[in-house]
Amino acid sequence: MFNVGGGEVLVILLLALIVLGPDKLPEYTRKAARVMGELRRISHGFQQEMRQAMELEDDPVIRPAGRATGPRLVEPPSPRVEPGASGAGESPTSDSSAA
Repeated sequence: MFNVGGGEVLVILLLALIVLGPDKLPEYTRKAARVMGELRRISHGFQQEMRQAMELEDDPVIRPAGRATGPRLVEPPSPRVEPGASGAGESPTSDSSAA
């Protein structure tokens, strides 16, 4: 996983023993093991979800929600009439200020 050899592990353990001391080393080793186990569980769950998603993507019958299989039909917008723009009795050429 980390490409660490036996000699490198030994050096890391010796440094941990010097830095933490013999009293705290077992406690921190257990904590590190718990964190590594949790990371593995999270990683495994993520990999399973990705595999399931890829299998659903490959299946021609089952498609994930939100995937369109055909052309998208769009309804044209309906014409809107704005209030006061009916134009009743007004002529574009008439000028009301001339009277």
